[in-house]
Amino acid sequence: MRNIITTHLMHLRTEFMLKMINHSKKRISFQFLIMILVMITCPLAQAEENVIAGTQAANEDSNVLSRVKVDEAFVEWRSGPAEGFPVFHVSEKGEWLSLLIRKTDWMKVRDGKGREGWIRVSDLLKTYDSSGSLVSIVEPQFDDFSTRRWEAGLMHGEFDGAAVNAGYAGYWMTEHLSLELWGSQVLGDSSEILIANINLLHQPFPSWRFSPFFTIGAGQLFIDPKATLAEAENRSEDTIHAGFGARYYIDNRYFIRMEVKDYKVFTNRETNEEATEWKIGLSVFF
Repeated sequence: MRNIITTHLMHLRTEFMLKMINHSKKRISFQFLIMILVMITCPLAQAEENVIAGTQAANEDSNVLSRVKVDEAFVEWRSGPAEGFPVFHVSEKGEWLSLLIRKTDWMKVRDGKGREGWIRVSDLLKTYDSSGSLVSIVEPQFDDFSTRRWEAGLMHGEFDGAAVNAGYAGYWMTEHLSLELWGSQVLGDSSEILIANINLLHQPFPSWRFSPFFTIGAGQLFIDPKATLAEAENRSEDTIHAGFGARYYIDNRYFIRMEVKDYKVFTNRETNEEATEWKIGLSVFF
């Protein structure tokens, strides 16, 4: 009985996918491409979560760098991860601290009384771990996926001959795949265009300092014509895009990103439109 039900469900799923493919041949819409991206990324994200869970469990078991012992006369605590935050506590020599989370050059710690604060990583390197060895910190590297899950950047370029400013945030689901959200502003002579995109990026060689990538995605254009036009009517149009580019890592945290994308714009008129966009900018991962 179970086999019959399973076979029936697989048959229904196959029919559904065939209908969606036939529909896409008539007109690929923004909603359809979003569905494809979700179907691709959800299993990958789930698999990555399983890997992360296993890694975290292993780290908890080994208890690597979970606690450190102060060896200097004192270590200053600040209320936040920057020099501008006030010093509110001091740990003395011989005190044990638990490490919680790192942010740039600061580490959040907790003492035996449950107090929490931030100390400099440079001060942390003068402490000892439970084995009696000096603490060493693994710095984020451009070829180390485990130290860079999020990234963001600002870019400038041209969209179909008009100046474009853009910003994005991305999350690395695996070592090779990133899911990104984009926002762009195109300043044209006849209209101002706002673009919202969701983007899937594939980086085949993440360990290369100069690393190429490929990208696909979908989004919407929000077009605001200039008031001087005879038919000044705001409108929105669905888009899909594909492109390629490269990233050049300047140091352990910053990199230059450059890319080219070809857009297909689905209009309400008889013919659709195409546009080419190029951008270059500075990004940071953390």
